[in-house]
Amino acid sequence: MLPLALALLLGAALAFQALAGDELDLPLAGPVRGGAAVDDRAAIQPPVAIIDPGIARRSMFMPVFVETKEAAAAQGPLGGYSVVGVVQVGAAIYAIVQGPGEQTFRAVPGQRVGDWQLRSVTRDQVALSRGSERMQVRFGPGGPVTTAAGKGEQ
Repeated sequence: MLPLALALLLGAALAFQALAGDELDLPLAGPVRGGAAVDDRAAIQPPVAIIDPGIARRSMFMPVFVETKEAAAAQGPLGGYSVVGVVQVGAAIYAIVQGPGEQTFRAVPGQRVGDWQLRSVTRDQVALSRGSERMQVRFGPGGPVTTAAGKGEQ
């Protein structure tokens, strides 16, 4: 019932618009409120802005502080990687890893994450190893917490 009422309303509006005609008169182009016409183009041109060359070379969309690739790869215990979560699909459970360049992928036990090897994945933690070093990433209400054990510790 509502679509029929809306269709009738639309039809009535279209009929009114067709009968009203096109009698809209626009004002003539020119000065507003009786001002004198300006023929001098220099009077309406904005002044030239002087910009520091260092600022002019930089894209306005580039972040102010950009990390170097070496600094980004060296941050955190996993280098440029970080374990951000865990997902379970049926019986399979995967670690969600964010890598360099904002790429995100899922990893299973035995797979390598940078220099580290994924040892185990449970709902609340991920265990990694690199040689004799061990690391656990635990998940909870406060977010991921990384604990690293030194060489020879378990």
